[in-house]
Amino acid sequence: MARSSSQNLEESSQLSSPGTSSDKENHQSSASSKKRGQQQDMAADVRPKRSRLSNRQLNPPGGSQSQLPASQRNRSKRFYDPDQDETERRRVRKALRDLTRELHDSRSEFMQAGNNGIQQTIEKANEYFEDVKQTSDATIDSRLLVSAADLSYKKTAHLVLGDASAGIDVDEFVSKCISFMRDAPGNSQAALPSSTQRRRTQASGRSQADPDESDDEQGDAMNWDWLGRAACFRHNTRPSVSGFLLGPLSVQKRARQFTQRRARERIDPSQAVRPQELREEDLDKQETANLTTMCTSINKLLAETQNNGQDIVERRLSALQEEPSEEMVQDVMAKYHVADDGGVPLFNFCINPRSFGQSVENLFYVSFLVRDGSVGISVDSRQLPTLHTAKPYAPSEAQKKGIQKHQAIFSLDFETWQDLIEAYAIKESIIPHRHEQYETAGQVKMASGSIAVFSPVSLTPEVREVVSGLGGKVKYIAALDLEHHINITPWKEAYPDAEIIAPEGLYEKRKCNPEYKDAPFQHVFRKDNKDQKISEEFDSEFETEYVYGHPSRELVFLHKQSRTLIEADILFNLPAREQYSKTGESATSGLMTKIISPLLSTSPPATWQKRFVWYVLSTADRQAFKESVRRIDKWDFNRLIPCHGDVVESGAKGVFRTVMEWFLEERKDI
Repeated sequence: MARSSSQNLEESSQLSSPGTSSDKENHQSSASSKKRGQQQDMAADVRPKRSRLSNRQLNPPGGSQSQLPASQRNRSKRFYDPDQDETERRRVRKALRDLTRELHDSRSEFMQAGNNGIQQTIEKANEYFEDVKQTSDATIDSRLLVSAADLSYKKTAHLVLGDASAGIDVDEFVSKCISFMRDAPGNSQAALPSSTQRRRTQASGRSQADPDESDDEQGDAMNWDWLGRAACFRHNTRPSVSGFLLGPLSVQKRARQFTQRRARERIDPSQAVRPQELREEDLDKQETANLTTMCTSINKLLAETQNNGQDIVERRLSALQEEPSEEMVQDVMAKYHVADDGGVPLFNFCINPRSFGQSVENLFYVSFLVRDGSVGISVDSRQLPTLHTAKPYAPSEAQKKGIQKHQAIFSLDFETWQDLIEAYAIKESIIPHRHEQYETAGQVKMASGSIAVFSPVSLTPEVREVVSGLGGKVKYIAALDLEHHINITPWKEAYPDAEIIAPEGLYEKRKCNPEYKDAPFQHVFRKDNKDQKISEEFDSEFETEYVYGHPSRELVFLHKQSRTLIEADILFNLPAREQYSKTGESATSGLMTKIISPLLSTSPPATWQKRFVWYVLSTADRQAFKESVRRIDKWDFNRLIPCHGDVVESGAKGVFRTVMEWFLEERKDI
């Protein structure tokens, strides 16, 4: 690829002097340097004017410069011509760029063995280079040469290293290695022969070889020691170190870890839930349960209670003919919920003796009113907290008067709630009891207005009042298992149109007792028909699971809207503090209660209840029990109403999984 001959080198050497160069750029730089030199000489020259004139006559301008002949000037434009025709330059530049683009586009093709595309590209570049007269055009040519050189280097490396596409023939290479090892001397530790000795040995070996003798009998074809010493070590550029090819001192075999593949979890179509349909009455319920609405109504109730109570107390005390004593005044004020500071007692206003949950909610609502400044808290002469109506200050006015907000933490647990009811003899809360749609006794009012009763309790006047508050239309009575059925008869007599839901075997069991004279049950769940449907209105609001693996043949219901699980004996939550709240007895009193309550507690890890469910409740059919538990676990519930123990108001799914952990995980002994 030499671009210049010896003649070109001679011509360039002849034109290398500053006086004969045809490079305009060099001319300009040399002329400017001469001009600067002349200025310096003129500044330093102090000779007389006459001597300078005489020197000018002796040395006329340009007399010492030699002029180049025309042939030499034309020859100098062979490599550099600043006045080259633009059309020719564009043609050359386009041709060089096309070659560069073709080289890049055909890289894979030029890399193939036997392809001479790189050589042809360089030859074409040499032809175009004859017309390159400018440095910028030469730059394009140089880029092309660099790209061609890089591609040529890569192709050579592939051929030497044996690329998969072409290059070294592996079979031929192996056969040559075998031939080399067969020609090894008898003593492989002998000194390596020179190249002349190897040629003589090969020639004599070929002349003395027996044509009938096979190649397999001539020497050791697997003399690796000779191949390594004679071929590999001699051409190995790696430095010799003590650990060369020895490897680590100890090698630990890695055990392959097998990952267990699990099948993709698919959603059971039978567990699909139809979207809830909102009705106008549902929107009304949400409006009444709104926080702002509740706080406003409670604030209004507080103002009415305070004003009416003060008026009644004043009229009663003024109606007395004699001066009342201090004790009498306190009794009258306590009767009408008025404190001696003019406020309303906090506990009488908020504590609901019928519901611990609503008592907490009432305190919650009052705390918002206090924060907003609509209600004030004070203490009476007995240092008991009282509530007063107040008017909130504007922020600027409160800042001007120096009024600051203070916070206090008030804790209320179940036992304290019971003590407050007993200490202050609270019979009814000033904030009225809110009849909830879902009561702990197991009455649920459905969207259609019908009431479903689960594991009915004794039909007392209080229970009748609750049912009347829900509309009084009892349509379904469900016995949750073979044990929770005692009060079905009075409920059926009070509500004869109600339909009874029960597991198989309960009707036959009740016929053995003359006290139970029931009509046949309308809905009976059986093992061979455990997916039985009740009615459209019932099935749209409830999920049902018949746990026939339970000894008592349990029926478990899920109320979808409230996310409440209703069950009887599949899970216990002792001690039953709420159920004992009106008896005057402690839920933990009695020797047997103290023994059994810890065993049937849901507090994590609930080991004893796990054992009770595993070894007692699931013995009838453990596999069926496990399948039912897993179906229940797929339900979406957060609240749990058991027949034995307190209601789990929130986090019921976690409680259920804690107790049923052995059934939800894979156990070998199932």
